[in-house]
Amino acid sequence: MEKKNYIKIGIITSLIIFALIWGVNYLKGKDIFSSEYIYYVVYDRIDGLQVSNPVLVNGYAVGQVRNIGFLPDNSGKIVVTMALTQDFNIPGNTVARIFSSDLMGTKAVELIFGKADYLQQPGDTLKSDFEGSLQEMVSVQMLPLKKKAEDLMKQMEDAIEVINYVFNEKTQANIMSSFEDIKITFANLKESSSNLDTIVYANKTKIDAIMSNIESISANIEKNNDNISRVIDNTLRISDSLANSNLTQTINQLAELIAELNITMQKINNSEGSLGLLVNNDTLYYNLEDVTYNLNKLLTDMRVNPKRYVHFSMFNTGKTVYVEDANQVKGKKQKLRYKVMIYHSNTPVSPQSPKFKNYKNIEEAVINNEYVYLTGNEKNKDKAKILLKEVSVDFPDAKIVEVKGGEYTIVNY
Repeated sequence: MEKKNYIKIGIITSLIIFALIWGVNYLKGKDIFSSEYIYYVVYDRIDGLQVSNPVLVNGYAVGQVRNIGFLPDNSGKIVVTMALTQDFNIPGNTVARIFSSDLMGTKAVELIFGKADYLQQPGDTLKSDFEGSLQEMVSVQMLPLKKKAEDLMKQMEDAIEVINYVFNEKTQANIMSSFEDIKITFANLKESSSNLDTIVYANKTKIDAIMSNIESISANIEKNNDNISRVIDNTLRISDSLANSNLTQTINQLAELIAELNITMQKINNSEGSLGLLVNNDTLYYNLEDVTYNLNKLLTDMRVNPKRYVHFSMFNTGKTVYVEDANQVKGKKQKLRYKVMIYHSNTPVSPQSPKFKNYKNIEEAVINNEYVYLTGNEKNKDKAKILLKEVSVDFPDAKIVEVKGGEYTIVNY
């Protein structure tokens, strides 16, 4: 009998241990009587996802999170092990997305099936995705409302400032002063009206005489009506004579001449032809100025040092020509010009672009690896400042550029 009792006790103990193991695994979400299909997902963050959280497909639980741990490569990325309790086909490119399953922020994993032709096999690593937290989504939705509230507060502050300005003591005094001025103005108008009535009453006799004179003039015009008619007839005859003469042809020829003159002036204004370039381009002026300066310098040097250019000798009747030293040429002061930079761009722009339609002789240069467009050619910076002020109406970012020896330098005055 004792042996049978020991057997019963052993069987009961084994059943209790088995039930305990099964219960613990059941509480963990493991079913030891069903097979599991393991898949892996790598996340940068999981935001509260825990072991035993559900794995869903279209809201239906098909498994749970079995394990969470870091990748062994010390990258900080997290590997989530999912155990699927049901065997079904998972298409390729399926995404495992972590999302909040309730308002309390409880996390779950949702499988979003892909559309690839192949199937994922147990042990494969699925693609990961992450849905923002409720706080992040609320922040995104509230951002436009926050911006509008800030704008409204700014407008209210401006309105309060205007109200404070209107109702301060100084403004109230100004308003009262304005009303006093208006009152004085109406009093002056009343006085002027009274004076006008007095003037009219005092000069009533003169006004009656003027009206009598007007009636007399009207009567004289009526008496001389025949003479006036003859004058009008004579004027009509003269007009007919002019119309029958060659005056019309002369006027037409004059109109054609004026039209041709307008075309010629337009071409000159558009810098077309030699005369147009001469009128609108100051290059010839500066070239003539340079030639005059060099010619004066040459004549002065020939007068002061004639032996540099002509030398007579008893033994050599030839002439000696002196060439200016290279160091002297190098040491000469380069001519300084001032231009105005009206536009700059990383890519070239045609000088005939519509943005330059109000400016002539647009010059293109490259400064600091940018294409810049210049106008003007002034000898002193004061004139350049005047030109800068005029150009700033169309180009607020315009700047003055010094041009010396082919080098361009942007300056600020």
